[in-house]
Amino acid sequence: MARFRVRRPASLAAAATALLLLGSAPAAVAEPSDRQLTSRLLPIPPGGIHSFVKGLNSSGTVVGDYYVEGSDGPLGIRWNAGRPGYSRLAPLPGEKFSRTTALSDRGWVVGLSFDTQPNSHPVRWRSDGVPTRLALPDGSGNGNASAVNNAGVAVGDASVENNRSRPLRWQSDGSRTDLPVLPGDDSGTATSINRAGTAVGWTEKRDGTDGPAHPVRWNAAGAVSALPLPAGIVGARTSQITDNGVVFGHGRRAGSTAYDRVLVWAADGTVRDAGRGRGYDVNRAGTAVGASLEDNPNGDTARWNADGTRTVLANPAEAAGEVLAINNRGAAVGYAWPPAGNPALDKALLWKPDGTVVPLPPSSLGPYAAAFAINDAGVITGFSVGTDGAGNATTWRATVWKR
Repeated sequence: MARFRVRRPASLAAAATALLLLGSAPAAVAEPSDRQLTSRLLPIPPGGIHSFVKGLNSSGTVVGDYYVEGSDGPLGIRWNAGRPGYSRLAPLPGEKFSRTTALSDRGWVVGLSFDTQPNSHPVRWRSDGVPTRLALPDGSGNGNASAVNNAGVAVGDASVENNRSRPLRWQSDGSRTDLPVLPGDDSGTATSINRAGTAVGWTEKRDGTDGPAHPVRWNAAGAVSALPLPAGIVGARTSQITDNGVVFGHGRRAGSTAYDRVLVWAADGTVRDAGRGRGYDVNRAGTAVGASLEDNPNGDTARWNADGTRTVLANPAEAAGEVLAINNRGAAVGYAWPPAGNPALDKALLWKPDGTVVPLPPSSLGPYAAAFAINDAGVITGFSVGTDGAGNATTWRATVWKR
């Protein structure tokens, strides 16, 4: 379930960035209860023109970023469940921009503060929206906070000399731990942390040979261990660990430079190669979702089941798509893009646990949208797209769908 972090796929990011820098099988029939889903644009401050979702937690609180007209950078924002309006997540004093990256179930938020990229500083926001700088090692020009757990423990990395990075962990009191890398490696990053304080990521040797990354796990005490690889896979990058210890990432085959094999490590440490694709999320049962590249170079909406099978999910009258999140009940969300035309004009979709596909209702901006996250209560978040008279995308707005 995408509770701590929501990732925007490159196909959507490219369309949004361009504007901001100015800019299968037949579908199953939906049940009547699906019509009860409604969409709502999340509010943004006066002068705001675009907003994006970066995190959704179990209570329905959402975090993201918004952009003000004429500005060349984002500002962090939180929409609290059960309360109207929003809370601004300010940059550090003296800086202009802030960007959220992760949200925990207890409301901890982490992200970045900066004036210009890549000189960014990792931050953690208090409940009142005031940021606290997360310390970086001496000599580091910038860093990133990737994830945070319910205890407020965050992980990420810092950029150091010779294009290397150092994996880091910050306790709730702000104290920093430099996490070790595997013997022989000199660079690494931590990408996710669960409730028990176990973190995952990867380490590698940055010597210009384009060698493979080594997937790793750090226990709560900070000790590093290598994760096993399936036969034929020489390296991997891990992106997520669930609270019960399921790990998710992408592997690289021998002779290839592409990390295009969807890998899932069960809580007991066994690993499976689920196939070629772009994976985006995994739930505690070990079911992963994303876009399968086995039969379609653009990607088939897919679910990789815990029993090792693959399900190509229904994608109504579209050329390709991606499933971006799955909750612990097995419901998944994502989007489909059109066979031709503007790739930003996507359709937001919900897949029930039985594979039934449900198009999500349109917002006041129009019919185009993408769904990025779903929690166990069935709250869905993503963004809606507004268009001009010629059908060109002009506006992106954070959106919530709920019953």
